[in-house]
Amino acid sequence: MRTGDVNPERRVRLDGIARYLQDMANDEMFHRGFDATDPYWLVRRSIIDVLEPLHWPSDVHLLRWCESTSSRWCNMRITLRGSTGGHIETEAFWIRFSAETGMPTHISDGGMEYLQQYVAETRLRWKALNTEKAPEPSERDYTVTLRATDFDPYQHFNNAAYWQLVEDDLNGDPLLAAPHRAIIEYLAPIPLGSSVQVRFVRDEAGYRQWLFLLDEDGTPAAKPASAVSIVPLPGEPFAPAAQWPPEQVERIDWKA
Repeated sequence: MRTGDVNPERRVRLDGIARYLQDMANDEMFHRGFDATDPYWLVRRSIIDVLEPLHWPSDVHLLRWCESTSSRWCNMRITLRGSTGGHIETEAFWIRFSAETGMPTHISDGGMEYLQQYVAETRLRWKALNTEKAPEPSERDYTVTLRATDFDPYQHFNNAAYWQLVEDDLNGDPLLAAPHRAIIEYLAPIPLGSSVQVRFVRDEAGYRQWLFLLDEDGTPAAKPASAVSIVPLPGEPFAPAAQWPPEQVERIDWKA
């Protein structure tokens, strides 16, 4: 783990978790040679179940496998476990697409053979999970001008960067201090240089957030570009992170 992925309490943030997931996916693609046969993918949805948080300093072990497939998309699972504690389960809906048409395209034969080693379902269908309608505009909505550093090589708002806005809204919220499920669905591209309007709801059911792309006049799009939900899972509130730095038992005499 690195300090850039954790909050002041040393909890690995949701955007840090998302960064681990996409980095592992990229590493696996190049390691298996799929950069030549299946180079272009996009994530339609990510589900993150934080059963026990990861805390820095620690190493994190990631185990990745394909749970279900169709001819053009698949569900990828990743389990994360920290060397000093922490357990997170994730699932992501990946779509193989063509760089020429920008449309979904068939996964290569070699890619499909590799993916289907452990699958339980070969007729995967898309079904939205974040189905709640976004609220009407209100005074608590706010505008964010997105940073150039949050965009990827395809000039799309990076998958991990979406979660930074969620972490801002939920800073100090007890929802993240106990087991929870976080779901994001990417509904429309957010291009480089964009500004977005953030709408959210926080109530007893949890937290929901929608991003609306703004035009040059500051008018939000009719439909959201992303939808997020975070709901509590069964379980007790998390224990605080272990003391850091550890209690020093001997005085260290530094020499020039």
